[in-house]
Amino acid sequence: MYTTYHLSSAQEISLDIIEAIKTAFKEKPISITIEEEFQIPQWQKDEVLNRLEKYKENPTQTLDFDSMMDEIEKELANEG
Repeated sequence: MYTTYHLSSAQEISLDIIEAIKTAFKEKPISITIEEEFQIPQWQKDEVLNRLEKYKENPTQTLDFDSMMDEIEKELANEG
């Protein structure tokens, strides 16, 4: 069973909530997880969508991560 409380800040954690948890679960083991909400800025979402669209238009012009790193390492080796 999961019980979830959604609070907009830690200031909303009242003694009533603590007492309700203690009453509901008494001697049972519980786990409390705190997750900080993170909002992705709109400009970042727009940039990802833009890059996805460019990829769809010309997928052969992209490199996977490993290939890209190989290219960078080769260039760095040639410079040194």
